[in-house]
Order: sequence, then structure tokens, then C-alpha cells
Amino acid sequence: MRTKLWITLAAGILAFLPAAAAAATSQPAHKTVREAWAAQTLSGKIAMVDPQQKLVVVTDPSGTPFDLKVTHATAIRSGSERLTLDQLNGDVNHNVSVRFIPERSGDIASSIQIPK
Repeated sequence: MRTKLWITLAAGILAFLPAAAAAATSQPAHKTVREAWAAQTLSGKIAMVDPQQKLVVVTDPSGTPFDLKVTHATAIRSGSERLTLDQLNGDVNHNVSVRFIPERSGDIASSIQIPK
């Protein structure tokens, strides 16, 4: 009698395991930050460039400043010419269009374009 009970219990557990495994793998455990916020575009004027901090501050038309972190992957262009962050420092008060990704640690610039 005890043996039949154990066999029935084991069969029930084995029947349940595939369903539990499928449910666990069908949904991601968490979302990453990049999945949470879409890239944004900002147009305004360059207020400040700090190459040591890898930071660009752009003010929008209403005067609101946006601090944007610059990474090695940030594409900085003036017309079709590629610029460095040090070269961008000479373009303070110029109009600019910035594509950035909002993140908890701060906005990350993916591209900075000065129209020519």
C-alpha cells in the first residue's frame, strides 16, 4: 500500500514539473533600463561642454537645461564632419540636435548634430 502511494505521488510530481518549467521560462525575470525608455530627440543650444566630465549641457527653447553624458559610442557631427568632444567645446551657443537615451544614471547622448 505504501509503495503505491509513493509511486502515485512521484508520478504527480513528474507530471507537474514540465508545466512549471515552461511557465518559468515564458516570461523574462526583469526588464532592462534600455527596454523601459525609448530614445528621445532634443533640439536646442549648446550651453556648456566639459570634456573632462564627458558632459554636454543643452538648453531647449524654453531654457530648460539637459545634462547629457557622452560616451565613446556618441557620434558628434557638424554637417558631415565628425568632431571630438574637445572640438565641440568651440561650438557653445550653436543650435544642436541630440538623440539620447534616458537612463536612471543620467541621459546618454547617442548622437549630437550641429546643422551647417
